[in-house]
Amino acid sequence: MKNRPVKVSLIGKENDNVYQIKFPKLNIPVNVNEELYKRMLRSPQYQFDNLRQDKREKHFA
Repeated sequence: MKNRPVKVSLIGKENDNVYQIKFPKLNIPVNVNEELYKRMLRSPQYQFDNLRQDKREKHFA
């Protein structure tokens, strides 16, 4: 059985390159640093539902 990617949403970016990510079934957003955020964008385990495809690719050109 293949696992489906977790659908997450980018809530916003705070100072010091901290990103707020909304996960399903969690009431509060999770704060991640820029390195982890970029890894999540590249990972097949996460699907950002509020980012356009060209914006995702821009981070890694």
